[in-house]
Amino acid sequence: TTTGSGWQVQDGTLHLDPKAKEKGDGDLVTDKEYGNFHLKLEWKVAPKSNSGVLLFVKEEPATYHQTYSTGLEMQVLDNEGHPDGKITKHRAGDLYDLVKSSTEPVKAVGEWNQVEVVSNNGKLDFTLNGVKIVSTTLWDEQYKNLIAGSKFATWKDFGTFKSGKIALQDHGDEVWYRNIMIKEL
Repeated sequence: TTTGSGWQVQDGTLHLDPKAKEKGDGDLVTDKEYGNFHLKLEWKVAPKSNSGVLLFVKEEPATYHQTYSTGLEMQVLDNEGHPDGKITKHRAGDLYDLVKSSTEPVKAVGEWNQVEVVSNNGKLDFTLNGVKIVSTTLWDEQYKNLIAGSKFATWKDFGTFKSGKIALQDHGDEVWYRNIMIKEL
């Protein structure tokens, strides 16, 4: 995918403005691949918006057409205004379609949410606004069962890579990201 005019930098913030999008716009993807890492960022959404932070993305367009073809996703969402908010495991902070958040400390639309994602030797933890909301182990039998019970069950190589790129999703909706920091572990 290519990054287009929809992504704009304003006052130190990455803003996806769907009104400025052109055909072919896409996700923002790191140049580097990460396996064990600590990611911190902040996000906020406009009403009815959907986005995500994708992890372990294999960027091989000939084989995998989108970042979500391989990458696990921390959902970024207006829980009340977007239809995905009515679906279990599709709400803000969930490990999309795999693990429901233990609690929902998400802030109101238009307010900044602080996120931490820690991947360390197969252990994956999500923290939202200071509250640990997802803690799971990747690539073991229980994890394989989670994928088998999800919409990704038949997707070749989904969630199998132990390192990959990190992407901010262009889902066609208005979203902002800022204070993005990543440290390799």
